[in-house]
Amino acid sequence: MNFPPQLQQKIEKWASSQGISTEQFVLQAIAEKIDTLSQQATEQHTQQNSEITNILPLNQPNIYRKEGILVVEAELPENFDVNAFIDELREERIQDQIT
Repeated sequence: MNFPPQLQQKIEKWASSQGISTEQFVLQAIAEKIDTLSQQATEQHTQQNSEITNILPLNQPNIYRKEGILVVEAELPENFDVNAFIDELREERIQDQIT
């Protein structure tokens, strides 16, 4: 993935401090974000309906590089909105660059 230099430095710093690769750090960050969104979706759904929907836990993602691009193969939750996720990441990146 191509990150702005400032964000790349932060990723490398945090990954190094945790003793993991930058790819693994990014994967964990994405998995945590997906988990948070899944939990929020479940809470909203539970509040709107008296029935509780079962969301299966995510399978262990597969991560590898293909032609210089980081590829993550993972099952996304049923309600996952890729565009909203991208918008949130974009907003976080903008806020990181401002500060």
